[in-house]
Amino acid sequence: MRLDILEIGARGDGIAEQEGRRYFVAFTLPGETVEATPRDKRGEGIVADLVEVLAPSRHREAPPCAHFMICGGCALQHWRRDAYTGWKIDLIARALLQRGVDAPRFEPLLVGAPGERRRADFVLRRQGRRVLAGFHERTSPRVVDVGVCVVARPTLGAILDPLRTAVASILPEGGAADAVVNETDSGVDLLLRPHKRLDLSLERREALVALAERADLARLSWGDRATAEPVVVRRTPLLLFGEARVEPPPGAFLQATKRAEQAMRAAIAEWIGDAPRLADLFAGVGALSLGRAGKVALFESDKAAVAAAEAAARRLGGRVTVERRDLFRNPLTATELNGFDAVLLDPPRAGAAAQSGELAHSKVARVVYASCDPGSFARDARTLQDGGYRLEKLLPIDQFLWSAHVELIALFARAPLRSNKS
Repeated sequence: MRLDILEIGARGDGIAEQEGRRYFVAFTLPGETVEATPRDKRGEGIVADLVEVLAPSRHREAPPCAHFMICGGCALQHWRRDAYTGWKIDLIARALLQRGVDAPRFEPLLVGAPGERRRADFVLRRQGRRVLAGFHERTSPRVVDVGVCVVARPTLGAILDPLRTAVASILPEGGAADAVVNETDSGVDLLLRPHKRLDLSLERREALVALAERADLARLSWGDRATAEPVVVRRTPLLLFGEARVEPPPGAFLQATKRAEQAMRAAIAEWIGDAPRLADLFAGVGALSLGRAGKVALFESDKAAVAAAEAAARRLGGRVTVERRDLFRNPLTATELNGFDAVLLDPPRAGAAAQSGELAHSKVARVVYASCDPGSFARDARTLQDGGYRLEKLLPIDQFLWSAHVELIALFARAPLRSNKS
């Protein structure tokens, strides 16, 4: 059927409307006329597969990746940069408008760049003598065998061939595993996570040692995140935050790009200044707060991340405390929050509804909120606004280049921040 694309939806698909029905067509752009084949229902609309672009947009350009339209990792490589970045900013603006949040003029978008993603989850599958290494196809369990990933750091792409060689003698026929790869400040940290339980024989361990040597890995671990066994440690993986040194657990969550992490830390330093007491909620390993002056209290539920943060805190001589706490079920109360001069929170995509409710009843002067989902952020921003906070600054961040994903960091203010310099 012939469709006219009106806009790009929140998942990155083009949206068309015809005879009262809504159609979602991937790899299209606003203003295009396309031929598409309806396939499946999705919510109140219908997913349609692109057959041909009959009238292309002036914003369409050649995608840089040979795997585009097959690999499920990128959806918008065909969109000219200025239109693409404007759409990402608009995702945040629309979410705030829908919740009635009074927003300031945004800071300029921190635009993602090719070749800077420092973490990736590759999928591996053995098919006979061949091992596929890459990502899942779009909406499919099949694996795209990736040659070069244009969004990942070259150090991550460089391990794909060594992985193929090693996994051929580790996985059984038809076996699969995830390769969770982080580039740390001391080298690449790799966690191999088999999809089905697989004991490590002597021969398999020898293959893993050879893989670590050939790929110059800092550390190679095996198993699930919660029970990972370090098999080879050639160098201690380290994350450096000022004077703080953190040894992350295998498969740890990191900000997707170093540049975005540095921009977020700079924004926090500027926005909360010399706040003597900071609470870091949903802290992970402390990537956004460790290494700053003053006292920092970290709160995190993940056991391995807490252990890593505690080890770093011990080396900092008492300025940092770490508490394992589920902030979804047991948020800091308004009374507890009042013991801090500023609060930083970086929740997962679900946001921090319960914790925002307590913050709204607190007297904390500054709240910095890092978000990976505009919808949950807007919901929590409205809670803070209703509690008397003003949304004063917002920096949009594009860590996931050419995806429908956008992040941000924002400042909420209630009153002038007390300074230990006054």
